[in-house]
Amino acid sequence: MAVKMLMKGAVLPGDSTVELKDFEVPVPGHGQVLVQTKATTICGSDIRCIYREHTGKGPEGYIPGMVAGHEPCGVIVEEGEGLKRFKKGDRVIVYHISGCGVCNDCRRGYYISCKSRFRQAYGWQRNGQYTAQ
Repeated sequence: MAVKMLMKGAVLPGDSTVELKDFEVPVPGHGQVLVQTKATTICGSDIRCIYREHTGKGPEGYIPGMVAGHEPCGVIVEEGEGLKRFKKGDRVIVYHISGCGVCNDCRRGYYISCKSRFRQAYGWQRNGQYTAQ
């Protein structure tokens, strides 16, 4: 049995606090990478979550317990299978929205306009980058 590596992640409970919790370091799946954050910024939407729970719905709804943050840059430290464009050691900036990848808007690079149920924002519906090991 492999030992799971842990990292600290910042969670925004919406009561004017930020909580640090332990999370397993994710293993990249097909076409995915693991990025070690080197720099990040706080977004106005994160500030709203810190001071009061974000009450948005759908693509704007914050799922409680997610690692916050969606404006990172860093270095790829692990690769999943099936990568075509990136490799370990590449410096990257992560776009804050992940779309389905196959609709017309996603194929043109407009992930924020994706209407698919797979559209998710990092730090809102998927774990973001406010992490440390």
